Amino acid sequence: MVRTVIASILLLLALPSAADVITFHNGDRLSGRVLHKHGDTLVFESAHAGTVRVAWPDIAAIETREPVRLMLRDGTAVFSDRLEHAADGVRLADAGRHVGLADIAHVNPGPEQSGIGVAYGGRASLSAADVRGNSSGQRLYAEAEFTARARDYRYALAGKAERQRDAGIETASNWRADGNYDWFVNQRLFRYLRGSLEHDRPKDVDLRSTLGGGYGLQLVDSERSSLSLRGGLDYITVERIAGSNEDYPALGWGLRASHRLGQSDIELFHDQDGFLQLSGDSGVILRSRTGLRAPLAGRLNASLQLNLDWEENPAPGRKATDSRLLVGLGYAW
Repeated sequence: MVRTVIASILLLLALPSAADVITFHNGDRLSGRVLHKHGDTLVFESAHAGTVRVAWPDIAAIETREPVRLMLRDGTAVFSDRLEHAADGVRLADAGRHVGLADIAHVNPGPEQSGIGVAYGGRASLSAADVRGNSSGQRLYAEAEFTARARDYRYALAGKAERQRDAGIETASNWRADGNYDWFVNQRLFRYLRGSLEHDRPKDVDLRSTLGGGYGLQLVDSERSSLSLRGGLDYITVERIAGSNEDYPALGWGLRASHRLGQSDIELFHDQDGFLQLSGDSGVILRSRTGLRAPLAGRLNASLQLNLDWEENPAPGRKATDSRLLVGLGYAW
């Protein structure tokens, strides 16, 4: 028993020495584990503060107890080394040379930075929806998204669905599936293909399909923020439940934006897709979703989201605007 207690005490005493340490210019020190650096942000796991995001220019020195994967700004390929304390930078323990902190482009880079492998992710959520427009009332709304990102490409698949029955009668039914594939010409410029399938009974849409492509710009891509724009040509086909079918070319565009508030993991986001009809009766279709996600525990999160769909020329007898206010729980991986 005594030996067990002594061993436990020694283990606890040994824990701080097994931690990575970052030293700030003001002399403060933070111990824990270096996760990764992207842009001017270092993500660090501290035993006391949890996962924190540290501004890279505020750091004076870094020490790691195990090798980390590094990419330097001079184009040096990804390599592993242990970082030791050094004046005005770090010393690479295995390579035996000094490197300035400003010379380190990435620490533990992801596939989109290193070009090695593919990073997969996704999220799924179930929300209570308050619906206004061509149908109204409260119902359940399900949403899921799968993403993949490499250095030279990325793609995403997403699906949304809601359904409501009253006294055994279907009073509302709609779903949409979206997909896009982006090829990066360089860090900012990319080409894309995108498509979607949509069924929305209240809008008199049995099946609306879109297929198009064009060019996009990744204007911001950092640990805290992301902003991309895209524009090109789409072809839209609409099969109505009661009205006349349609098909036409359209000028299409898209916007994706997200931002994490301060040092927290609360995320603000806004997505928008638009289509301007180029033949026949000119009309515009807009789809947008705006909201925030806040972490709860582990991979669980809470979300508040507003979806707005607007059609300049809706089907006869239908309203131009549909809105959904969503409050839900989600799971991210």
